Amino acid sequence: MKCPFCNLEMMEGYLKAGRYVQFQEMENGRKGQEYLVAKSFMGDAKMEGYLCPSCRKVILDIPLVEEPPRR
Repeated sequence: MKCPFCNLEMMEGYLKAGRYVQFQEMENGRKGQEYLVAKSFMGDAKMEGYLCPSCRKVILDIPLVEEPPRR
């Protein structure tokens, strides 16, 4: 896959975390809503995606999570 930012080839792989992967929204410098992006009951939550080693951007495929996003 070509990077949409620098047009160089990206590496395919996955982002690996502990039990949860969460996204914390920032609104005017303050914490906003928190979203549960991925989870694994045994730990090692994974999200498939691509990494551009040149411009250091990551594009992830966010899996469906059984629980609604936490707010």
